Amino acid sequence: MHKLLMKLARLYLARRVRRRPPRPLSGLDTGGVRRALLISNTALGDTLFSTPAIRALKERYPAWELEVLAHRVFGALLAHNPHVGRIFTYPGRNRRLLALARDLRRRAYDLVIILHGNDPEATLLAHFTGSPYIIGSAKSPLAFAYSASVSPAGPYEHAIERRLNYVRLLGADTNDKRMDLLLPPYETDRAAAILRENFGQVPPLLMAFHPTGSDPYKWWPVASFVELGNFLYESYKAPLLIISGKGDREPAEAIAVKLSGPSLVTGGRFPLLTVAALLSHCHLLVANDSGPLHMGLALGVPTIGLLGADDPRRVGPYGVDWGVALHKREEVCAKEPCLLKKCPRNICMETISVQDVAKKVKQWWFLRYSYGRN
Repeated sequence: MHKLLMKLARLYLARRVRRRPPRPLSGLDTGGVRRALLISNTALGDTLFSTPAIRALKERYPAWELEVLAHRVFGALLAHNPHVGRIFTYPGRNRRLLALARDLRRRAYDLVIILHGNDPEATLLAHFTGSPYIIGSAKSPLAFAYSASVSPAGPYEHAIERRLNYVRLLGADTNDKRMDLLLPPYETDRAAAILRENFGQVPPLLMAFHPTGSDPYKWWPVASFVELGNFLYESYKAPLLIISGKGDREPAEAIAVKLSGPSLVTGGRFPLLTVAALLSHCHLLVANDSGPLHMGLALGVPTIGLLGADDPRRVGPYGVDWGVALHKREEVCAKEPCLLKKCPRNICMETISVQDVAKKVKQWWFLRYSYGRN
């Protein structure tokens, strides 16, 4: 289905471009821009990776109205972002796309930037807005329909830099590469109430795990999380927040029942911002390569990322001193092509030992932050 849709989109846009070629970006009068649409409608991490670019654009052009087309769930991460004026939610590949296209066209955008989007829908929606200028990735099969396209500077360019490259074409940039995730006070209060209900109080030294993720090839072994959790409780009396969705609640609960200390499994029972607020009460996060890893970094939580197939130079902690990554793929299977989802055994993750993580906790986090963040 995807290949068919892409083929139809190419035919449609090629015909459209022949009749009306895209305007070169050099013709854009930035002083005359009133409203711009930013498309970032994919995963949780992708949404947060886009926030430094959004901030840079708003700081450079404070009079512009910046609106975002975001994922129907992860767009909540931008709900309290002061740089975003309005959020449209991407409904998925269904008939509601037509209503969305009509709504976007009514906004009369002067510019559309596809920071990260699923094609062909992202490019088609950008064109359906009627905007005269569209910026997107040179890697898109539909890049011929853009006013300007951007190529990665190299194979290990970080995802945050790749998104900043789009707004750099407009003269916007920032030295602050931190991701933005702002929480309203009522969410942090709600999270505190949940913690008191579960633990009897808001734990003075709460730590967090995210032991799963989008695909099992990215997962650190369950047994390793259990051993690490018991080490943290025995060493520091730290209860655990274990972040999971409804679909991966089972492995999260399998960890919880084997822990010597108390824990709370989110298990898909709370809205995304409430989970973020729970995480904001934590003093340490250990997470696989997944959305909550980036959520912790955006919240300023000291974070240890466990990475396997992907490279931390591309998706790991970036521009902050409260995040580190453990990554051993180059030590164990650098000569083999990564099989990703088809990997029969993610030895790159298994090779990261509990002792490796415990050493980071002791040498990196506790020496740096002691028993709290001031």
